[in-house]
Amino acid sequence: MRVGIFTDTYRPQINGVVSSITTLERELRKLGHKVYIITTTDPDVPDVEPNVLRIPSMEFKPAPQYRLGLVYSSKIIRKIKKLELDIIHSQTEWGVGTFARFAASKLEIPLVHTYHTLYEYYTHYIFRGHMLSQAKKVAAVISKFYCEKCDSLIVPTRKVEEILYSYDVDKSMNIIPTGLDIEKFYRENYSDEDRKFVRESFGVESEDFLCVYVGRVAEEKSIDVLIDMFSKIKAPSYKFMIVGKSYGSMENNLKEQVEKLGISDRVIFVGEIPHDKVPIYYQIGDIFLNASISETQGLTFIEAMAAKTPVNARYDLNLEDLLVKNEAGLVYKTEEEFVENIKKLKENKKLKEKIIENAFNVSQYYTSKKFGEKVEALYKKTLEEYDKNESFTIFRGEKYIQQIRRWASFKSSKRSPWRK
Repeated sequence: MRVGIFTDTYRPQINGVVSSITTLERELRKLGHKVYIITTTDPDVPDVEPNVLRIPSMEFKPAPQYRLGLVYSSKIIRKIKKLELDIIHSQTEWGVGTFARFAASKLEIPLVHTYHTLYEYYTHYIFRGHMLSQAKKVAAVISKFYCEKCDSLIVPTRKVEEILYSYDVDKSMNIIPTGLDIEKFYRENYSDEDRKFVRESFGVESEDFLCVYVGRVAEEKSIDVLIDMFSKIKAPSYKFMIVGKSYGSMENNLKEQVEKLGISDRVIFVGEIPHDKVPIYYQIGDIFLNASISETQGLTFIEAMAAKTPVNARYDLNLEDLLVKNEAGLVYKTEEEFVENIKKLKENKKLKEKIIENAFNVSQYYTSKKFGEKVEALYKKTLEEYDKNESFTIFRGEKYIQQIRRWASFKSSKRSPWRK
């Protein structure tokens, strides 16, 4: 198959959506498919990017980490046509996602969509006050409109499925969690000396109990909530390390909060680190903390689980299948439970070992290989249904050529695109 992935965020940006896309791109290529990325321009990209087509864009001022791309260009449509795509897979409802919908309609190509982002948690970047509630309603309406226009819809968790149904989305959904290259988070990749060196470089002693947060330092991640709850633990041996890139004035605001709470000597701000260094920062922690309820899946939870660092997370529906059901981590709903969970994991070695074992076993369900295979299967199903529904157009020039090429592709894998 020839697959076009349309996204408004891609390398060199670092976030959960980019991680999902690059993983899918790699796995589809391993399966023998041709993959093209259609995304926004970026001032930091190299001059030559094989199989990447960039759409003119501009910085999104309220959230500089994102860019706004053109929603349509006949010139770029002609370039996309030359790619002879079999499937268009959009990763956003806005900007480039709108372009994907136009391209799919214009070129008569089936559209698969992955719903990554719950926009109601991100409207604060643009609106404040009484406008915020209205913006959330608009985001829900746009989400419903887009999801119902695609041929197949992917959601990463049951939480997202339920939220989209609450938006009155009238569309069946395919729950396919994003997979990870989890092997790079395994403890065997680093020695005890490596972990000790990194801890000591930040002034963390061997007897200290180190809590870590790894991820974007942004408002929707509720790191201020973590800091406030952590301050209730008075013992000086408890330390809290925050690892990740900060956006806007977020880190400065958090540092002011830490100072006011009088815990500056126990909270460490690491800042942004190279992507290949991320795994060891999970491993130097005795526990991974998270308070975000904006996650559609929560890739950092799985990364921590693969790194054998126990998780203490604020309860959210997406954690039911990941942590609660499998006893693969601790969740809290109150400040008291947050503190109790941390102390429990510090003092109860048997409980900690059980959670680590369960969590590591659960993480094996989220491999990049399984992710690629599930998406590939959905592509094939979507193509079969699309061609069957559009069979009355089979002798219309371009559509005929597309269907013959698909038939040849399926035949080589001993599957018929028109099989009942």
